[in-house]
Amino acid sequence: MDQKIDKKVVMAIETSCDDTSIAILRNDIVISQITHSQIENHNKFGGIIPELAARLHSKNIFNLIIEALKDCSLNLKDLDSIIVTEGPGLINTLQVGFLVAKSLAYALNIKCFKANHLIGHAYSPFINESINKIPNKAITLIISGGHTIIAIKKNHNFEIIGSTRDDAIGEVYDKVARMLGFEYPGGPIIDKIAFENNNRNFFNAPITNLEGFDFSYSGLKSWVLNHKYENKEELLSSFQNVAIEQLIIKIKKAIIKYNLKYLIIGGGVSANRYLRQNIKKMNQIYSYIPKKIYAVDNAAMIGNLFFKSKKNIKEVKLTDDVKPNLLMET
Repeated sequence: MDQKIDKKVVMAIETSCDDTSIAILRNDIVISQITHSQIENHNKFGGIIPELAARLHSKNIFNLIIEALKDCSLNLKDLDSIIVTEGPGLINTLQVGFLVAKSLAYALNIKCFKANHLIGHAYSPFINESINKIPNKAITLIISGGHTIIAIKKNHNFEIIGSTRDDAIGEVYDKVARMLGFEYPGGPIIDKIAFENNNRNFFNAPITNLEGFDFSYSGLKSWVLNHKYENKEELLSSFQNVAIEQLIIKIKKAIIKYNLKYLIIGGGVSANRYLRQNIKKMNQIYSYIPKKIYAVDNAAMIGNLFFKSKKNIKEVKLTDDVKPNLLMET
């Protein structure tokens, strides 16, 4: 039986990777969100340094909580509940948010709940929207720096039908950018350059199309390495054309096999313009993609689960710990 959850004031905490994010929601509406990005701290290393990320979370989290509450003219005593990401993610960074959430809830004598980061992404298109807009059955694509997953949503359950066999799509964007001398993160840089070149496949880059619904980006990464002395702009345009096309192929395949007309996309790569362009052309489906502010890691999507999917949150016990390898399937 679901626990009773009052629709009052909830604070959400997200520290699964390199963004420290705090959100305040009142009755299903985000009234404040403050996110501190660590990109400048990590780009000189070409990627995330987990120990550095955890230290920066510890340094910034309390100031962000104060700022988020001040932004909506509330105090800690106004909170009815706290919800926090339990996984998946980097163990060091997850533990910062989890410990703060548990400690604050205990001190304030309020309940603390835990949520799955990936399921948060799956519900991110519905932040500040009515719960009635969420389709009961849908193809769900989660694409980010750490994950490339295609699943079937049935009510509030998710069944994974495919995932990456090697690099996640966001990860390969970062690696390709670094390979060609661009800064971290690579996604926005490649998207901009490819868009300026009409996302053309200048060099006939090969499309990997595995049987079933699994993805693979290692071959494409190797192809870029073998062509690294070609024109960089045309090379990146070719790369993006093929990287996104692999997603589109799997989506179309799932539409046919499962006879579904709804598509949900979440995760940082959902902000990609070429992907959005291709999804708009798919007239046979209704698609739900988050606003760009909610595509990247953010606390609002965790708080959103408190109101949108009671099945997918659980009350935290003092002995609970984070789950860095938490799966999406429910």
